[in-house]
Amino acid sequence: MVNQQAVIHIVRKKPVWTELAAIPDGIHFYHITDSLGRKWRTIGQHITDAIEVFGFGYREPWTIILEQAPYDSELSVEELLRKLNVTMYDEELICDMHIILNTLDRRNEFVQRILDINPHSIFQLLYELKAEYLVQDSISEVSFKQKYKLNPVEALTFYFLENVDWHTYRQWIEAGGTAELCIRLRNDNPYISLTEAIERAEQN
Repeated sequence: MVNQQAVIHIVRKKPVWTELAAIPDGIHFYHITDSLGRKWRTIGQHITDAIEVFGFGYREPWTIILEQAPYDSELSVEELLRKLNVTMYDEELICDMHIILNTLDRRNEFVQRILDINPHSIFQLLYELKAEYLVQDSISEVSFKQKYKLNPVEALTFYFLENVDWHTYRQWIEAGGTAELCIRLRNDNPYISLTEAIERAEQN
């Protein structure tokens, strides 16, 4: 299944081909509401095969999104994980979603841009967004310096948009890492990881 998400509501609509409307068990359009609150159109003879076709994923012209989900002003990471049916065993994904989708707007953007719901699609979009945020929506240098003074591990986590623990932070410090060096390395390469930054710091 490409589209692995819950169907909240499904309604049978008009026949796909009106000239064949009189044929018993003809193919009809179905409107589906998914777990994210999006409205889809798909086709099938009955509800069960309409849901099966929906599970094959977004395919124009038959299975398409008619309406995106409305902006959710209370969407938390936990609620998004529930709607995406991400299990507690996906610890890496859960951690990365907390770090990358760290604002309400980012979580709603994720909902607007995802098509089919499956582990590959979730990971792919999440890291596409990460790359965009590192360039277009990174925390300012001033904010980073302020956060670094208060909590360097948290500051590094949100500056690189990756999970930083105390062990990695110690490696960074031992390599001569500073907030100013972080900024310089990120200006040279906005996609640099903290591990790569540590290697660069060790070379200096």
